[in-house]
Amino acid sequence: MSNDTPLDTEKREQVTTTPHYLEFDPITDSVSEELIKTVASLNNADPAELALLAGFIDPEALDALFKPQMDGTPRETDGQVEFIYDSYHVTVDSRGTITLQHAESATNS
Repeated sequence: MSNDTPLDTEKREQVTTTPHYLEFDPITDSVSEELIKTVASLNNADPAELALLAGFIDPEALDALFKPQMDGTPRETDGQVEFIYDSYHVTVDSRGTITLQHAESATNS
């Protein structure tokens, strides 16, 4: 029987392939801050210990895509941004959802 669950070679443990979903409020929340806090929580780490988000995507541009317009009205868009951050395949959509899945399992699914 084949096991498609990736193995963390450092810890010799199975890596979960189940996506993690996080809801955010595009009007009040910073996407980049919510993402960093969630990845830190998933990795049982302090946010300062993580790789810099700017090494993967421009955090200010990411926040600007989802925050309200200059006059405070919500953006009337329906889109998403996908990128790799640390060991996660990240999808952020305009409905206010961040989806994190281990990059190895996201490419195998």
